[in-house]
Amino acid sequence: MRHLLLAAAALLLSSLSAQAQVEPQFTKELTSNAPGSSDLLLPRYAGSFILAQTKKDFDELVLPLGKAIGSSYQTDADKKLRYEKVESVEGRLTRTVYVIPEGRSTLEVVRNYTNELEGKGAKTLFQCSKAECGEDFHKLHGVPRALKPEGTAYNRARRDLTGNVLEYVDPSADQRLWVGKWERGGGSDVYVSIYAATQTGGSMGNVSSALKGRVLVMLDVLETQAMQQNLAFVSAEQIGGALGKEGRVALYGILFDFDKADIKPESDKQLVEMANLLKSTPGLKVFIVGHTDNKGAFAYNTDLSQRRAEAVAKALTAKHGISADRMVAKGVGPLSPLAPNDNEDGQAKNRRVELVRQ
Repeated sequence: MRHLLLAAAALLLSSLSAQAQVEPQFTKELTSNAPGSSDLLLPRYAGSFILAQTKKDFDELVLPLGKAIGSSYQTDADKKLRYEKVESVEGRLTRTVYVIPEGRSTLEVVRNYTNELEGKGAKTLFQCSKAECGEDFHKLHGVPRALKPEGTAYNRARRDLTGNVLEYVDPSADQRLWVGKWERGGGSDVYVSIYAATQTGGSMGNVSSALKGRVLVMLDVLETQAMQQNLAFVSAEQIGGALGKEGRVALYGILFDFDKADIKPESDKQLVEMANLLKSTPGLKVFIVGHTDNKGAFAYNTDLSQRRAEAVAKALTAKHGISADRMVAKGVGPLSPLAPNDNEDGQAKNRRVELVRQ
């Protein structure tokens, strides 16, 4: 009995020692949400945290709808993992990687999500577990997605964890995939892909120690919608011509993060042209007017459009030296549409920034 007690004590000390090896910086990142992240459409599994998230206004998602063909992409000549059936869908895509509380199983987590979705009317398109999902599903699908966090706000520890989050998985022992479709009506469908696996550790030192044994969930939510077709670049000369003729010009080259007032880097080219016009016409004063479609509450859209208009004015002042007293920022939400809001094309046309001559 004494030997058994000693063995048990040694095992406990070994376990505690292994836990102690996890550096506080990694523990902190695994128990806090990624900067700028949020839950979308679905409540999160209780006690989980968002490790990484990406949001794209328009992207493609390839969904496996049949079992994997072949054991491994490494053994195929063209290095591709194939499925009996796939479907490509396009629209607004949000990818979220969750760290699940310790002691939970992939089955329990996925079942919680699917029960929630089915309660909303979602239908199962495909599901698989273990080898059925493919030996290298996590490498071909999980890792490339998880490796693309919106990372400028992520510190080194979070980037390290994200880069290894689905690198080490035992697919024959514990991985699950569920793919479903939720028809919300109004021409907008939602596709959901839930991939869950248990991290087996690896050779990345403290990063591997922090992730080992944790259930990780990669949740893809894609809302089908038409691509915005009117993101045309407008030169300073064209802006000046429109202001002289119409007194206003709609600009679709100013892009924002989804549901935020953060200006995307690809907007810089259009901001430069706006600044060039203002610099070449010293006496010109303008209103910068933010517009939205009619999705969501009126008060929310009005506030969002105001914050976006202010963000444009601040960018022109801070980055391009335009005097703030030459601009007045105003958000009008959905009050001045250019097209009906009853379809995606019209909504896309209504989401814009305008320059209006004072």
